[in-house]
Amino acid sequence: MQLFLLLLLLLHLHIHPALSGARIFSEYRALLSVKSSITEDPQSALSSWNASTSHCTWSGVTCQPSRRRVAVLNLSGSLSPDLAHLRFLSNLSFAANRFSGAIPAELSYLSALRVLNLSRNVFNGTFPSQLSLLKNLQVLDLYNNNMTGDLPLAVTQMPNLRYLSLSGSFFSGRIPSQYGQWEFLEYLALSGNLLRGPIPREIGNLTNLRELYMGYDNMYEGGIPPEIGNLSELIVFDAASCNLTGEIPASFAELKNLKLLHLFRNKLHGAIPEFIVDMPELEVLQLWENNLTWIIPQRLGKNGKLQMLDLSSNKLTGTLPPDMCFGNRLEFLFTGKNLLVGPIPDALGRCESLSWIGMGYNFLNGSIPRDLLGLPNLTYVKLKNNLLTGKFPISSRNDSQLRVLDISDNKIHGELPSWIGRLLYQGSSDMEEGRERSRHSVFFSVSRNKFDGTIPTSLCNATDLDGLDLSHNRLTGTIPQCLIEMSEKLRVMDLGGNNLTGVIPDSFPDGSCNLRTLILNGNQLEGELPKSLANCGTQLVVLDIGNNRIEDTFPCYLKNIDTLRILILRSNQFYGSINCLDGNTTWFNLQILDLALNHFVGKFPIRYFSSWKAMIGTENKTGFELQYITPVPDTPYQTRVTVTLKGNVLELMKILPIFTSLDMSCNGFDGHIPREIGEFKDLFALNLSHNAFIGQIPQALGKLTGLESLDLSSNKLVGEIPLQLADGLIFLSTLNLSFNQLVGKIPQIKQFATFLESSYEGNIGLCDFPMKENCIHEELGTSSSSEESHLHSGNLIDWNFLCVEFGFVFGFGTFIGPLIFWKRWRKCYYKHVDDIVFKMFPQAYMRLENHLKRAHKTQGRQARRNQGGRDY
Repeated sequence: MQLFLLLLLLLHLHIHPALSGARIFSEYRALLSVKSSITEDPQSALSSWNASTSHCTWSGVTCQPSRRRVAVLNLSGSLSPDLAHLRFLSNLSFAANRFSGAIPAELSYLSALRVLNLSRNVFNGTFPSQLSLLKNLQVLDLYNNNMTGDLPLAVTQMPNLRYLSLSGSFFSGRIPSQYGQWEFLEYLALSGNLLRGPIPREIGNLTNLRELYMGYDNMYEGGIPPEIGNLSELIVFDAASCNLTGEIPASFAELKNLKLLHLFRNKLHGAIPEFIVDMPELEVLQLWENNLTWIIPQRLGKNGKLQMLDLSSNKLTGTLPPDMCFGNRLEFLFTGKNLLVGPIPDALGRCESLSWIGMGYNFLNGSIPRDLLGLPNLTYVKLKNNLLTGKFPISSRNDSQLRVLDISDNKIHGELPSWIGRLLYQGSSDMEEGRERSRHSVFFSVSRNKFDGTIPTSLCNATDLDGLDLSHNRLTGTIPQCLIEMSEKLRVMDLGGNNLTGVIPDSFPDGSCNLRTLILNGNQLEGELPKSLANCGTQLVVLDIGNNRIEDTFPCYLKNIDTLRILILRSNQFYGSINCLDGNTTWFNLQILDLALNHFVGKFPIRYFSSWKAMIGTENKTGFELQYITPVPDTPYQTRVTVTLKGNVLELMKILPIFTSLDMSCNGFDGHIPREIGEFKDLFALNLSHNAFIGQIPQALGKLTGLESLDLSSNKLVGEIPLQLADGLIFLSTLNLSFNQLVGKIPQIKQFATFLESSYEGNIGLCDFPMKENCIHEELGTSSSSEESHLHSGNLIDWNFLCVEFGFVFGFGTFIGPLIFWKRWRKCYYKHVDDIVFKMFPQAYMRLENHLKRAHKTQGRQARRNQGGRDY
């Protein structure tokens, strides 16, 4: 698909009265050449460029003395070298298009040029050294192209430069020391490249510099040069995300005009300097994701101009400064993920300018300030994972703008106020404005506190509510019917871990249910599962109603929900067969199925489940394509489900698509274990225990190469343990085959040589380690062999030695040799190692993924990264 961007074309032609007709004709032909090099003009913006009119009347062309303004076009192509004939051109802008190819060196003939703007295109190659002849150039903007090579030295020979942007390309190498010699430069942007080495101290010689951008994808060595403190006119210093180390230089105390300081996502250490509080003009301070320690200066904000403060994700201690909103200008305040203690300052409850607050993951205590949640401009509050106590703060506002309120994982108690719904944004009375604002989600979470009482029906008045998490409190009563009816808008409803009773209302909206996550686990709900839940079939990703008292047959109407990834019916009173799961089942994405502790009976129709692609796995899946399950990506909600793995009850928070689990335990399933289960190569855990399965353990289970937990205990299985099982399950860490009717020798290879007796107990026919009974036929064979070996030891070849030698040669020839000499085998091997390592160390692999993304940036990426999605 062809992409179109904007072109800003400013052609200022200073034509003198005595200009010859030949020169005018030359300029006329040059402009037509420019038009011919433009391959696409979908808006016909250059239709006036034709031979029937004077070129001074053409769109985007300005001839002296009049000045035509900007023409906004929609074009692409390449720059024509014939632009060199426009000798009186002073201002040339082809910004925001898809112009490609090299920058023409012929532009060096435009000696009158003062402004050259080629930003936001796809120019490539190196910067033409001939452009050093543009001695009158004052503005050079190459932002966001695909330029390569070292930073150009040619620009250092442009003595009149005031504005230079080389950011957002692929320039590499070091910053030349000559970049500190411009006398008039006011704006310098080198961010978003692949620069290395130290920042040269000569940058401190640019005494007229007002804005300096150095970060984003560059990977400098060392710290911030103290000479930057010499830039007394500096208003903006942005060196974010560029591997800086060391401390913030003391010389920054001289930057009295600084308004914006971005040093986030670096490796800076030490304390936040006290002199920062004395910067009289400072408006934006972003130091998040560093290694800063010690306390926050208690006078921070006293200059009365602070608008944004982000100190999150450091190791700061102590209490919050009391006057951060002095002057009532503070809009964004983020101090999350530190080691802060003490109360939230009461003064923040009077900060009417405040819009966003993020203080989660600290050790803050005390109550939430009384008036904080009623601030008129407040839209985002995140106080999760602290030690806050008291009751829910009272608010008198009826027109709240609050879109995100997350006070989860604290110790707040009491009842949820009956008026809680009015605290959340409820849409606009103006229809057009309402449509615009409805694009942004409204999220409310008080999970993991000590709230009691019933669920307030006023929550149903928050008509734009997108995510609701009341889980793990002490709430009682029934689920309000109006809350179920809200699933036309509501996408997340998590009421798990409470004491809710009654039935689940059968009122999911017909044809318009957008619910993606429904978690009711761990309550006392009863009755049947509502049939109207089928109305959510086009969106539902997570359904967890485990650990209740639901009495019903298997919900066959869910079998065609192809978006479903997690289905947990565990520990209820479901009964009957599950034979409705036939060849028409479309659980393409299902990765966790838990039917344990119910009353299901009959045969397990696994042979129909070829559509379970997530468990079967695909050959082209790689670790870099994997992301956590986020049913609603634009909300702060994290899916949490409880599963039983390796005999332990675990709560999974960040669930990767490679994690797959099948638990059918504690039911009445019978018949043979289907060998088709062996096709579930991505299965992580399999539990078929406490059923009535008969026959032998299928050899095909040995193909479950990713399996870490296998429980087939308490069935009626017979025969020997297949050798293929021991040979194939190389990652198995938990095995339970106890209380069956298995016989024979326990395999002593790979993981099976490590399991204890408890894995096999209750099988009277099993023998050898770790069981106490030895296999009788093996004892006889060993004795006979030993005696024969003793009689003929002098004449026998040392077969042990030869076997080792042969094994080495065979292993090298069949495995190591192809790994070295056969590229296809090597790529296949590395891919499987990637998958294995990703399962074992997912966090490390995610960090590797981020590193590779930085190292191999794709074309057209922007230098400045989006800062959204952070968990403050």
